[in-house]
Amino acid sequence: MTTELQTTLSPEQRALLGQLTPQEQGFTRIMLPRLGMYSQDKFEGKGKSAKLVKEAGMFYTEVETDEKGEDGKKLWEKTEIGTSIEGVILYHRKQLSHYDEASEKYTSSPIYDSAEDVVPLFSDKKEIHRGTPAELKAKYAYTDPKDGKVKSSLEELRVLYVLKDEQVYQMSLRGSSMWSFSTYAKSCLVSAVLTKFSSEAKENGAIAWNQMSFDAVRELTPEEADTVIDNVQKIATSIASEKAYFASLEANRSSMTNAVEELNTPLVEGKGMSAEEF
Repeated sequence: MTTELQTTLSPEQRALLGQLTPQEQGFTRIMLPRLGMYSQDKFEGKGKSAKLVKEAGMFYTEVETDEKGEDGKKLWEKTEIGTSIEGVILYHRKQLSHYDEASEKYTSSPIYDSAEDVVPLFSDKKEIHRGTPAELKAKYAYTDPKDGKVKSSLEELRVLYVLKDEQVYQMSLRGSSMWSFSTYAKSCLVSAVLTKFSSEAKENGAIAWNQMSFDAVRELTPEEADTVIDNVQKIATSIASEKAYFASLEANRSSMTNAVEELNTPLVEGKGMSAEEF
């Protein structure tokens, strides 16, 4: 319980005490509802009795509820919102992901920003590797028997932060939809325009799917731009805090490792201190 106290400290004194007093490290992680699109039709049942339960090209939102499942985790409520929507793409980042069908386990990285970032890779809530995206993808390299090319089963996703109806959502893109966005992002400043999200049917042999498409509807109004700037600044601040937090943990871990190594290093002439000198 925190009791509010009346203070007579000057702003200068309070600021100085804030600088001198150790602070607990931490950050506010971006936790957002999800925005997505079904890339393929999904049916329940077989033959004439089969029922279409997921329509390719249908967009949906997912919002976390207070209800919990058997595993104790909170459940997400999914709502379909149509085959075409509009919103503003505030920010885009990247993430590595791999699903092993044999073990039914996901391997993924935190969301990151550049090819130079050193990121951990987690599976079953445990860190299994750490490195740059290229180094991590190399660990999952294989030769595709169809074309003889070296590929990686560790897939790079594109993560978008989208402002729609005054709510910020997180959207993950993969495959052809990701490349469609990359092309669109080169054509305009995505945070300065209202974007129409829709899709187009694609086929490759027996495989059919819907690829997400992006079109600029119009430039934002000054009022809309102010709202976008405010949201982008919040996202950027949260990302910077998260990176600073993990950088400090890595620095502390490295410092601790060096200290242990020094303690375990035998003393030699001219280095370290003997027990008597200590």
